[in-house]
Amino acid sequence: MIARLTDSLRALSTLTEQELAAPRSERLRGDCADALRLELDCPQQTLTAPQRSSLRRLSDLLEEPAPPSGPLVLAIR
Repeated sequence: MIARLTDSLRALSTLTEQELAAPRSERLRGDCADALRLELDCPQQTLTAPQRSSLRRLSDLLEEPAPPSGPLVLAIR
């Protein structure tokens, strides 16, 4: 699952703000959201509080139907 998450984050990080918000990126955003959900729910995953907070913020943004691209870019970084 970590590989899936890192792959989707890398792919998202190459997109511009406009590309991130575009409907054609919806599948990639969804894939990343799914991978994040799995990582955050995994009991074996040891995350620090700041790491968990950052990943939750990104997950919340990716779950929005039309995520704001500016905050999404910051969360991906």
